[in-house]
Amino acid sequence: MKLAFSRPSLLAYTSSILLLGFSIPLVVAQIPTSNASSVCQTVKPPYLNTVNDFIGMGHFQEDCQKDSLAAVSSFTQAIRLNPKAEEPYYHRANAYAAIGNYKAAVADYTEVIRQNTGRLGFSRPAYWNRARAYEKLGEKQKAISDLTQLIGVSSTNADEYLLRGNLYKDLGNKPSAIADYETAESLLRQYLNGDFGTGMMDARYQEMLDQVRNELSQLNS
Repeated sequence: MKLAFSRPSLLAYTSSILLLGFSIPLVVAQIPTSNASSVCQTVKPPYLNTVNDFIGMGHFQEDCQKDSLAAVSSFTQAIRLNPKAEEPYYHRANAYAAIGNYKAAVADYTEVIRQNTGRLGFSRPAYWNRARAYEKLGEKQKAISDLTQLIGVSSTNADEYLLRGNLYKDLGNKPSAIADYETAESLLRQYLNGDFGTGMMDARYQEMLDQVRNELSQLNS
C-alpha cells in the first residue's frame, strides 16, 4: 500500500491523507519509463530556467518516471534559484520521504514550517508529513507534538486523532490513546452519517471505524 505524502497544491489535505490501517509502510512502486508516457498526465517542462520549471520537472520525474531521487535533484535546483521559496522545500521533503531518507525529509518540512508564509498552504500538511517522518524514525514523542499542533483546540480530521492514538498506545499512554480513539470514532461516525457532506460518506471510513472500535475494545478490556 502506498502512502502518498500530501501535495496541497493538487489535493485537499483531508482527502489526500487517509489511514486505512494503523501502520502504513511507504512503498514506491517502480514502473518502466517507456510505459510512463502512456499513462502519466504530468507535463514535462520544455525548458529548465525558473523555480517553477524545476518544480514541474520534479513532479514529472516522480509521477511519470517514478524516480524520486532524480526529483530530489530537480527540487534542489529550484531551491538554489530561490532559497526563500517554501514550495520546493516541501516537495523535496516528500521526495526524500519516498526514498526513505526521513532525516532529510524532516529537515525540509521544518524549513517549510519555519518559513510559515501560509500563502500556498504548505504549513499544515508539512506538520502532518513531518509527524509521519518522525514516526518512521522512531521519534514518537516528536510526532505526537506535531499532531498536537495540528489538532489544536479541536480538529475534524479523524486521521490526526488516529495516528496520535496509535503513538500514545505504542508509548504505553493508555488514557490518551483511548481519548484519541474515542474522538476518531465520533468523527468517523459523523463522516458516515453525512454530517460533513456526502463526500465523506466513503466505505473506507467504515473500515477505519471498525478498526478504531477494535482498538478501543482491546484497550478497555
